[in-house]
Amino acid sequence: MEIKEATANFDDSKKIGQGGCGTVYKGFLRHTTVAVKRLNREGTTGDKEFNDEVETLCKMRHPNLVTLIGVCREANVLVFEFLSNGSLEDCLQHDHQREALSWRMRVRIAAEICTGLIFLHSNRPKGIAHGDLKPDNVLLDASFGCKLADFGISRPLNVTNTTITPYHRTNLLKGTMGYMDPAYIASGELTAQYDVYSFGVVLMRLITNKSPLGLPHAVEAALRTNKLPDIVDTSAGEWPSEPTKELARLALRCCRYERKERPDLENEVWDVIQAMLNYPEDKCKPPTFFICPMTQEIMRDPCIAADGFTYEREAIKDWLAMGNKMSPMAYLSLAHHELTPNNALRFAIQEWQKRQQQ
Repeated sequence: MEIKEATANFDDSKKIGQGGCGTVYKGFLRHTTVAVKRLNREGTTGDKEFNDEVETLCKMRHPNLVTLIGVCREANVLVFEFLSNGSLEDCLQHDHQREALSWRMRVRIAAEICTGLIFLHSNRPKGIAHGDLKPDNVLLDASFGCKLADFGISRPLNVTNTTITPYHRTNLLKGTMGYMDPAYIASGELTAQYDVYSFGVVLMRLITNKSPLGLPHAVEAALRTNKLPDIVDTSAGEWPSEPTKELARLALRCCRYERKERPDLENEVWDVIQAMLNYPEDKCKPPTFFICPMTQEIMRDPCIAADGFTYEREAIKDWLAMGNKMSPMAYLSLAHHELTPNNALRFAIQEWQKRQQQ
């Protein structure tokens, strides 16, 4: 009854996502905004997926994994923390007129995905393979912090007397085309290296924002002909040339057919991503997201308006005081005139300005 009340009896207006195994609704439960995932498969298969996801999530807590709040078996429902910026796929597709993710923000998201996977793979007593890593299953909170979600086909990895690499064998292949490890498709063996392959494709998506199908071949060809700048996503700003090439090469290594040739997440992958995170800013040019879209000046007091965009407080207040009811960026009606301080961005701007003075 609580779940039905929280979602207005699973009303379509509350729907915020839909996938192969369930539908997600935004709800308000016990004074908290939550995401309610209703699994749509009945019978033995549905029960197994439900139990597997509960089993995986109820034992783990990590900043880069979505938090399971509760379970309602009668309604076949899982209740998760609500992440206001939706999925990484939403952001890459610029849904709801949102601003494009900067290249530095994309690299930070890649770092947090990597951290979440390292935690899963090093779980004790058995490592866990996510099994369906893709931008749809990477959720972003209000500060664009990244959390892995959808553990319906995740599996613990077993070691036998005849194997060295922990794995889970299955005859029922599951996953998403474009992100599935070809070695898994050929053998039916799910290993941690499956996630490494998927991570490589996600890295390429972050760099290029192109379809995952055939993307490794496109990136390889671009690197070979020195035309990577032609396929990078320019909406993310001006990517630094050499670090971006190195990141693309790393993504290709993650997607090698032979599992043993793929890089180690904790050492090789993390080192490359961390080096790019620490790449120095251009001292003469501020990041584009520091600039108010209205004044075209670096913001001193950035605030988030009802349209989801960040503006200089005085600029958006003047806009509203003039009687404007439409968003200056999205050209849609503003639901309200409340402004939320964007403290994370303000601190980032102040830190950048200090570096300019050094």
